[in-house]
Amino acid sequence: MRFLLAIILLMQGLGSGNCCAQIQTDRPLWTTSRIKGTPEPPLPYVTRRILDDVEMKMPTEMVRVPGTDRWIVTQLNGSVLSFSKTGDPDQVQSLNLKEVSKGTFRTLGITFHPEFPKRPRVYIAYCDEMRSLKGAKLSRFRVSDPSVPIIDPTTETVFLNWNSTDHNGGNLQFGPDGFLYFPIGDGQHPNPPDPSNTGQDITDLQASILRIDVERGEGGRNYRIPPDNPFVKVPDARPEIWAFGVRNPWKMCFHPTTGELWTGDVGWEMREMVYRIDRGANYGWSTKEGSQIVKTTEPVNPIPITPPIVEHDHTEARSITGGFFWQHESLPELKDAYIYGDWMTGKIWGLKYDGEKVVWHEELVDTNLQIISFALDDNGEVLIVGYDGTIHKLVPNPDLANYDNSTVRFPTRLSETGIFASTKDQTPNPGVVEYSIIANHWADHTFSRQWIGLADDAKMAIYKKGDWTVGYEKGDIEYPHDTVFAKTVSIRTDESDPRSAIRLETQVLHRYHDAWNAYNYIWNEEQTDASLQGNSAIEKSLTIKDESQPDGIRKQTWLHASRDQCRLCHIWKAGTVHGFKFDQLNRPFKKANEDWSSTENQLDAINRWAMFEEPVEKPDPVVDLFDDSADLELRARHYLHLNCAHCHRKGGGGTSIFQLVKDLPLETTELIDEPAQQGDFGIPDAKVVTSGDPSRSVLLYRMMKSGRGHMPQFGTNLIDDKGVELVADWIASLKQGSTTPKQRPHEVESVEALSGEHLEAYFQDTSTALDLAVQFSKNVHSSGIRQEVATYAAKHPKQEIRELFERFLPFELRKKRLGNAIDVDLLLSTQGDIERGRTLYFDTELSCKTCHQIAGEGTYVGPDLSTIGTARKPREILESILNPSAKIEEKFQGKIVVTIDGEVISGLPIDGDSKNVNLTDATGKTFSIPMDDVEEQRVMPKSMMPEQLLSEMTLQEAADLLAFLNAQKDEAKVK
Repeated sequence: MRFLLAIILLMQGLGSGNCCAQIQTDRPLWTTSRIKGTPEPPLPYVTRRILDDVEMKMPTEMVRVPGTDRWIVTQLNGSVLSFSKTGDPDQVQSLNLKEVSKGTFRTLGITFHPEFPKRPRVYIAYCDEMRSLKGAKLSRFRVSDPSVPIIDPTTETVFLNWNSTDHNGGNLQFGPDGFLYFPIGDGQHPNPPDPSNTGQDITDLQASILRIDVERGEGGRNYRIPPDNPFVKVPDARPEIWAFGVRNPWKMCFHPTTGELWTGDVGWEMREMVYRIDRGANYGWSTKEGSQIVKTTEPVNPIPITPPIVEHDHTEARSITGGFFWQHESLPELKDAYIYGDWMTGKIWGLKYDGEKVVWHEELVDTNLQIISFALDDNGEVLIVGYDGTIHKLVPNPDLANYDNSTVRFPTRLSETGIFASTKDQTPNPGVVEYSIIANHWADHTFSRQWIGLADDAKMAIYKKGDWTVGYEKGDIEYPHDTVFAKTVSIRTDESDPRSAIRLETQVLHRYHDAWNAYNYIWNEEQTDASLQGNSAIEKSLTIKDESQPDGIRKQTWLHASRDQCRLCHIWKAGTVHGFKFDQLNRPFKKANEDWSSTENQLDAINRWAMFEEPVEKPDPVVDLFDDSADLELRARHYLHLNCAHCHRKGGGGTSIFQLVKDLPLETTELIDEPAQQGDFGIPDAKVVTSGDPSRSVLLYRMMKSGRGHMPQFGTNLIDDKGVELVADWIASLKQGSTTPKQRPHEVESVEALSGEHLEAYFQDTSTALDLAVQFSKNVHSSGIRQEVATYAAKHPKQEIRELFERFLPFELRKKRLGNAIDVDLLLSTQGDIERGRTLYFDTELSCKTCHQIAGEGTYVGPDLSTIGTARKPREILESILNPSAKIEEKFQGKIVVTIDGEVISGLPIDGDSKNVNLTDATGKTFSIPMDDVEEQRVMPKSMMPEQLLSEMTLQEAADLLAFLNAQKDEAKVK
């Protein structure tokens, strides 16, 4: 390791005989980093975690206990906790709602009587029977010890019951008038929107804000209707209603001086809203969601629709969480600002309103939190509550002051980053540590060197709380702010000459507070420096001398990925940083592409340099992928882990249900002898992996094919022959399961010549062609024979067979695909053919009909596209294909469920009974999980629609598909 050379130096004035006794053990500090903030001006605030010792599990509301220095928190599972304002670890269970009702599993909100503790009463909204018309309830309890507080479960008085199917509301707030206000959502499943049309109906309680007097009862109720409620005298109307037409109001508050009631309202397809709730007002659902029209044929209440104060489209918010008005003196610029956020994106905004219009509206911070609620302290400070059980506060972003008061900007050249003392020579600055790993993923014949830098005296820690909601697993590393990883990617322009290597890019991962940002610096032709790439992909054509190729030349394209594309692999669920793992580091340091190595183990050096808060233990090292003496299954599974598991894991974004995480027991991966889920490519009796039979394994086929459906889907353009051989040998070694291999029309044999009738026999079906392609990967045949066969295969009528051999054609004869750097304007200006697009949609492998219906044909997993040409413009259709996760309709938002046994199941929610969570995955397979077995539920952060769907199409094919989709019109609206 390079830093080992620096520390094994003679101290000044000492002879060589004292060298070992004088080895430096302190880590040099990295003081030269200029990777601070972001290339764009930073947001004005960051979040800082507080009350670290408090342990909450799936909190839903956090409020101050009046007259004490304590907080109280409702948790989804029915447990109500209290803890001191200082966060001392003295948590007390104030109430367990399962002592009140055995069915309790969703607690929604809590508030205390306005005169507490003089009147020791607490009000709680919760569900004790999901998907029931009376499953949600508002109840009052007595507090037996107000100082803790301890709530007596035997003193429940039920005020109201309502539909608990979905969108339950339940936030409780006493108004300045002393009356209790609380919201109830529309109680409907997302799709179709509001099927019972309750939004505009004031004869029921749904989709409304209610107002009641809890001090006395009347008319057989435990509460009284305030006489000035707006619909008291309206025939058949529910007199409890204060306002209506809201879909899923999530968290309300009153302005501390004006007394105005505000709420966030979770939208449906396009919008998220913030409303000021006025007496008797109609907020439009389900005629509209904000400004977006939803229904045009259903009755509308005659009361005019009140627009939102602000609304967000689903590119920046997908599930709004209402907040509070800031009053704390620590941030005077936020005085009277309404602070609110978003559950899905983690963004937080502030707005100021002068009574008639918004006079200021700004994004304050972008977090990685699932913001379940905000909390208002007695001093007017607004705190943030994460669903992961953490509590945070807003503080000024120190990088903003540096940005505003200095000419220093985010470095646009690698030489300006402070990583290297000599950029040209790749010599790191003191404190920047070069490291190497045992096994690397396939990266199109490139190799790399990597470094880590911890700013100043920062140290890493082991993340001890295994938490699937944020992507951490037990033993993962927690990195401090401003940690930097750098990776320089190079390639030989002559495979036989190591001196021909050129640097392509230096990839940088920067830990910016709670987030990781990814950047690329592209090397200049002189190889002296590299320039920061913008957030757009760039492709570079390479010509490589390679004797294994026809004519001794290999032409390939290297993708300089955009920042957004980098995030497709560097996701939280997979730990973001992929290579810096203890089992990968447990080795002596070795420079990439060189023979020199040190004798000290890297983990020993890391411990000696105190790079972690505590010394790290040495796990068993990972296996060398291509060490033939090592276990074949371990090597194959680690290869799949490195190249595929960042997506193919629960919650990772892969649309198939199998997992490729190397440490999972093989029988739990849903990989072996499982039916192919996204097309069989013409392989008889295809399985994902068919034990003992590589030729019927779709996983191997996808590794070997060109074009659409090749895996890995992103990050490589070339097939890895060594990886193919490894995986094929492993599949062949698996003991055959219960599935009996079908007799194929021709058993492939190794022959010296492949031509004429002999050649034709190899192309009876995809399975036999796959056998031959595996032989080609193993170099059983010469390059000349491979090219001859590829020329023959190029004329084959079946695309799935053509794409197995396309890579053996001369470069200029291969199909010209769009790749990952798609020119949107060029594509939109290309004339498409509707009928060819129809064929692409319905009749090709991986066709869109797998998940989408048009005119009743196809599978209903994603949205019906029968009228997409009316609903969206061509550019909007294209954007939804290129960036499927940027805007996900709520009804098609996937869900992840964790059972009490630790099983993780993901899919699209479907209707079911009140006792089960029902999901369907991308293949149409359904799961029904009993509610009693559910430990936790959360929304999938990514779309179930795969990324990069157009990358393997030609320009004309993509234009044809777009033309067909644009032609799907609502004829009634067209006329």
